Amino acid sequence: MMSFAALTKLLRFALVLAVTSLPWATSSLGDTPAEKKTAEQKPARIVAGQPHPAVVRVRASENGGASFGSGTLIGRTEKHGVVLTNWHVVRDATGQISVRFPDGFRSAATVLETDETWDLAALMIWRPDVEPVPIVDAKPQSGDRLTIAGYGSGTYREATGKVTQFVSPGQNHPFEMVEVDVEARSGDSGGPILNESGQMAGVLFGSAEGHTNGSHSPRVLWFIKRALAKTPKLAASVVVRSKED
Repeated sequence: MMSFAALTKLLRFALVLAVTSLPWATSSLGDTPAEKKTAEQKPARIVAGQPHPAVVRVRASENGGASFGSGTLIGRTEKHGVVLTNWHVVRDATGQISVRFPDGFRSAATVLETDETWDLAALMIWRPDVEPVPIVDAKPQSGDRLTIAGYGSGTYREATGKVTQFVSPGQNHPFEMVEVDVEARSGDSGGPILNESGQMAGVLFGSAEGHTNGSHSPRVLWFIKRALAKTPKLAASVVVRSKED
């Protein structure tokens, strides 16, 4: 297991794409709202193709431009949905935060909760016509094959590797960040880490030297419970599965 000091030396960047142009606009949340791939054996697998329908591109307006990351729909009610992404994706937002789904649906987003330590953020959006990704209730194990997904600089990609170790975000914190031996791209921040059943096993936040790190699913569930405490309908819409389901 790796200490936070070693982790910060390893991670060259948090995977947010900062740009000065705003390529797409969205409605205000106050207004009317405007495939999983299976893991293969042996070496890391990288696939560019049809996006997972519940994986979104996140845009956070900032002074002079915007930052882009990725996120995942994890729940929805009759009116709203909840997207999970990274804290650092929305940290510097000075204007509207928006999400875009592969089917073209776009919605403004409201930040419900963030966690700087575990680099997580929950966003409320208008309800999309997309099934949420279930979250597995157990942490991954060393050697498990996991798939990371995200939009990078605008093109969706999935990449599969193996769990190599677990790391901690700092002293006096548990080792609840998983490391996978495949490297994410700038702009993938906040994207899902999926197991072979298509369940969320974590949320990626940084990458370097052929490895990606992210908070694993039990830590994600801990955050969601806190983030959705004041929105019980959204909380009840989050699907939690066992690894065998």
